[in-house]
Amino acid sequence: MQQFSQYAADVSDFSSQYGSETSISYTASNLAGKCNIYPAYGDFTQACVFRTYGPWWKYAPSGKRKFKRTPPGFVSQDFIELEFEYAVHPTKIEIWETYNPGTIVRILACDSSGTDVDRGMTRWKVLWEGGPEKSPPESRIFSPPLRHVPFCTRVLRLEFCHDLCEYYTELDAVCLHGEDSQGNYILSGLEGVIPRSRIDDISNMEEKLDQLSLREQENTPVGDDAISIEELPEEVIQLILSYLDIPSLCMASVTSKFFYKHCYDSLQYKELDLLPHWTEVNNFALDSLLSRCHYLQHLNISWCGGNQNCISPTTFSRFLKECGRDLQTLYMSSCKFVNGEVIIAVAENCPKLKELDVGSCQSLDGQSISHLSKIQTLERINLYRLPVDKDSLIKVLRVCSNLKHLNLGATRIQESRIDTVMKVIGSSCRLTDEGLGAITENCPHIEELDLGWCSNLRSTTGCFLKLVKNCPNIKKLYLTANRTICKGDLEAIAKYSRKLEQLDILGTSYVQADDVHSVLTSCPKLIFLDVSFCGNVNEETIEIWRTEFPRCSIKKSFQD
Repeated sequence: MQQFSQYAADVSDFSSQYGSETSISYTASNLAGKCNIYPAYGDFTQACVFRTYGPWWKYAPSGKRKFKRTPPGFVSQDFIELEFEYAVHPTKIEIWETYNPGTIVRILACDSSGTDVDRGMTRWKVLWEGGPEKSPPESRIFSPPLRHVPFCTRVLRLEFCHDLCEYYTELDAVCLHGEDSQGNYILSGLEGVIPRSRIDDISNMEEKLDQLSLREQENTPVGDDAISIEELPEEVIQLILSYLDIPSLCMASVTSKFFYKHCYDSLQYKELDLLPHWTEVNNFALDSLLSRCHYLQHLNISWCGGNQNCISPTTFSRFLKECGRDLQTLYMSSCKFVNGEVIIAVAENCPKLKELDVGSCQSLDGQSISHLSKIQTLERINLYRLPVDKDSLIKVLRVCSNLKHLNLGATRIQESRIDTVMKVIGSSCRLTDEGLGAITENCPHIEELDLGWCSNLRSTTGCFLKLVKNCPNIKKLYLTANRTICKGDLEAIAKYSRKLEQLDILGTSYVQADDVHSVLTSCPKLIFLDVSFCGNVNEETIEIWRTEFPRCSIKKSFQD
């Protein structure tokens, strides 16, 4: 048997990435293959980098709503799935973290034997889970203790929480160590083959069983004033049950007829957060919820279905037909089952929808979103990483008079057509001065604008000065990697953007330290400032600012 360590062969799915779809810098695909960076520490383009970090995205005007029934122990915000060449029983996993480590919170393994016949879905098991942590600023190989799983796997999933991360976390490689189904290790040439017998795992079982004992539960006398839960007012019972998460509510429903009645009450299902339970959500689960969700207003089904097609477009469309009439919020990011059929079902059955997230739904084509023009109530739309068709998008925008937020990040709209979209409303890459001028003139109340990596915008045209002068309500402004930003632009921001909370001027080579200082002084609500790769702002100056302006988190990336 060949002896080797398995580095990830491919990245099969992910929720977000800092780099673009056409780039090799800061993309999720960089996590496949051997180490390229370690033991160096810092910001390297060859790393895998996610889109967000820290808590600042939650505070922005575009921050998502928080669901009431999200389990407190579930903190995952991003994920990446990795495929390996050989299926093994995992015995050790090594993850090379090369910048701002400590964001990994769950590691899961997928059963490589196929589907779980009893439940009709792919079986995922948690190998390790924990909370985010603040780690020393140095590279490390993260290798947590793993739980045993009764199957071989060639697919791992890593989940991340960025809340404690001071800057972008960066990953270099992942290595899976394991043994095959006969108990032989599959390792690298750096280690010998170590046969391992399954008998070792059960040799002490009899001894452990002897240590077990059963203790009869003590009977506690019940006072005369005690009452049964069945005697409580229905409103109180409903309030008590509202503190249960969805799986607990479902389990309580099978304990008695009394709990069945109350746990199946549709008022308990006005909000449904299925994302934390993505491993358990399939066609059967959705069908079982049909009779309980007639008053459903907010649904988060993001991440569900996966690459294993556990949810069919037909099943989810049927669910929307039965339960979509009062729906106001629908999150479906990173769902492979979301295609044109599902978008049509959304348009036909969700007339009150205000917020729609279909980011990273890679089964959608560019024309599918045109069906959303039937919904005039939309206020927030996330189309991140979709191949958006310009004419279809404009058709939607023209009917959404109450639109407050539009995410076109990493959408593949042709450069020659993006300004046409901007003249309607919006923001995206490849934007020119003409499109930004349309935003400036038509959106004076805009609160958030990400113009990062828009290389066609030129400060010499006065576009940034006009923007901040005409849009004084801006709270978040990202001018990332625009090398034309100059002293005049920062002076205008300091003068007109008094409500500014977040500013990113990463890579702006012409600005001086005094110009940045004027923004810090004049924008009292500023809590986030990124001056990474600003050549005229050194680390010593930043340390002085951090003392002078403790309210503001000032970022500056570096490399060893």
